[in-house]
Amino acid sequence: MTTVGDRARRPQRNGVGPRSKLGLYAASIERWLHENPDLSSAEILSRVRVAGYRGGKSALYEFVRRLRPLGSG
Repeated sequence: MTTVGDRARRPQRNGVGPRSKLGLYAASIERWLHENPDLSSAEILSRVRVAGYRGGKSALYEFVRRLRPLGSG
């Protein structure tokens, strides 16, 4: 029988998802938002999926929300 004390503790994460997944696409996402601040998160997700992103959409949407300039959609 495994008890809580026997299990390896999961590292606490701060912020959005594992940086290794989104980090690879951060520069592209920032550039797209700079070029078109009204670009939807769904369109950004579509673009990064084509580029190979396999992370979750919620993590990506939160990442985009934090990058998006104030006053944009």
